[in-house]
Amino acid sequence: MNPRHALTRPGRGSSGHGKKRGERGMVSVWVSVALVAFIVTIGIGIDFAGHAGAAQHARAVADEAARAGGQHLTLDSGRARPDVHTAIAAANTYVAASPYIGTTAISGGDTITVTVTGTYDCQFLSIIGITTLRVTETGTATVKSVLGGTEQ
Repeated sequence: MNPRHALTRPGRGSSGHGKKRGERGMVSVWVSVALVAFIVTIGIGIDFAGHAGAAQHARAVADEAARAGGQHLTLDSGRARPDVHTAIAAANTYVAASPYIGTTAISGGDTITVTVTGTYDCQFLSIIGITTLRVTETGTATVKSVLGGTEQ
């Protein structure tokens, strides 16, 4: 056989590009699988970023509800304290105006704690059956009695 013809002529079982017939189209399969994995990875990133944003919003609602409750005060032995019933009602009213449900508690006589719970509706994870992610955050406000720049 002429060595010059051996390099330029495709042999039996070859496609003419140096690959065997069983390898034809493997790049297409690999690209298809990689593309699906890439889309899933991007989707997970988008949904987890959305969940983090929803958690931040829930935390803001809980903090503001606790502050709203802290605005309803009563004097107890010369010190400002939250009026328990109106403070809880104010905090619950604030939460009710949001997309969350919540609970309010007053502890230590001066600390209002609000916990809110809701869900984040997934954009991409719903493809694999995860339609919502739970969001639960807590906010607190403490009433301080200050007279003449000094905490009482």
